[in-house]
Amino acid sequence: MRWIAFAILIYLVLVLQTAVAPLLAMHTVWPDFMVVTAVWFALMARAPDAMLACWFIGLAMDLAGLSYQGHSNVGAHALALGLLSIAIVKVRDFTFRESVASQLFYTFFTKLGLCALVGLHMLYVVGELGRFGEVMARGLYEAVYTAALAPYGHWLLRQFRGPLGIVAHERWSTR
Repeated sequence: MRWIAFAILIYLVLVLQTAVAPLLAMHTVWPDFMVVTAVWFALMARAPDAMLACWFIGLAMDLAGLSYQGHSNVGAHALALGLLSIAIVKVRDFTFRESVASQLFYTFFTKLGLCALVGLHMLYVVGELGRFGEVMARGLYEAVYTAALAPYGHWLLRQFRGPLGIVAHERWSTR
């Protein structure tokens, strides 16, 4: 994988996340373009590159985010996306990676898992673990919205396979 092109792409997606996502918000529910990008890399890149790319995407999300009542949150997204990417890499060979259904499934559960892990960390830090249901309800809505936009994001990212150095994965032969 070409890491300089990856860094430029992540920077552009982060700009889209901060500038365009609020315009697409429905009340307080925003789509998460960074999760769509992380899922695409987890599905399409070689296993070591996929896990490292997802960790870097999570770190970029952490660095672009705010702290919780004076407590730092750097590392929560990176750790969560790193763990979720390991799960995706382990099971991605059992599904059709470029199928819209696979993209919807992986994006939905990645966003939901990310909201659960980061939300649990946030609530633990501020001492409000009783509000976990509220965090998960909003996470569910954001997961649905993000998954609905995932096929469009995956199509757009597929156009950048060449500059990113990601080759098409091998398909099963019909010999």
